[in-house]
Amino acid sequence: MKKLVHTFQFLVLALVAAFSTGSRVNASDIIPVISAAAQIEIMKANVESLDLINWKVGDNAKFNVAAGSFGNIGTLDKSVSKDEGTALWLTQQMNVMIQNQKVETLINKADGKVLKMIVNGKEQAIPDDKIEIISQDYTEITVPAGKFKAIHVVAKSTQSPKIEVWANPRDTVMEGTLKQTMNTQNMDIAIELTGFKRAP
Repeated sequence: MKKLVHTFQFLVLALVAAFSTGSRVNASDIIPVISAAAQIEIMKANVESLDLINWKVGDNAKFNVAAGSFGNIGTLDKSVSKDEGTALWLTQQMNVMIQNQKVETLINKADGKVLKMIVNGKEQAIPDDKIEIISQDYTEITVPAGKFKAIHVVAKSTQSPKIEVWANPRDTVMEGTLKQTMNTQNMDIAIELTGFKRAP
């Protein structure tokens, strides 16, 4: 149970780091999981287990991305693309309006440490933001991929007064994101799971 809760604490950063480069938001900045690095930092700081990252190459999740009054503005495709023995590459491809962005994150499987992050072919500094967990509870949620039981986490950060994450890694893949929302001074951002595939 403790491991599960901390997994979701790490999820709340999924939208935050997308805005860590500044207050102006472009379509290409709406990368809910550009923060995989920051998410992992939260998870590894709170989990004592040595099997922190047990994802498999071929695990894949697809999401719709919505922004404020614009509604659905594109898609996010997230997958485990390569296993290097002690580390995994998590690849996130965002296709938003006319802009695309690819984020590749190398994650140590044992402790969740982010070893490298590459955005559109260029290595980047790992984004960071302080997260305060406000509440967490169990609920059910319906997204395009179906109806799921979920842990619902509400949090805030220096970048957002309210962040919500619904997740279920047991019945989906990777960290189990079902839905994430984030309030910012510019617009509200949301992603919802539309489908997933487990590695054989």
